[in-house]
Amino acid sequence: MPHYLVLVSMAVSDFDIYRSAHLLIQQHGDQATTKARQMVEAMRLKGNAESADTWLRIIVAIGTLGTPPTAAWHR
Repeated sequence: MPHYLVLVSMAVSDFDIYRSAHLLIQQHGDQATTKARQMVEAMRLKGNAESADTWLRIIVAIGTLGTPPTAAWHR
C-alpha cells in the first residue's frame, strides 16, 4: 500500500500569536504594528490569505499587549 504525504493546514495557537506580538514589540517598539501591517500586505500580494489573517491576529495581540514605556516616560 503506498504512503501519501498529506499536507494539513494547522491553525496558529493564541500562545504563538502573543509570543510573536511580544517579539515584534521588543524588536520594533512603537513600530511593531506598522511592521505587522506591512506583513499583512506582503502576504496578501502573494495571495496567501491564511498568513495575512495570522498577521492580523498578531496586530490585535500587539494592541492588547501595548508597547513598553520609553525611557522618557520614566522621567
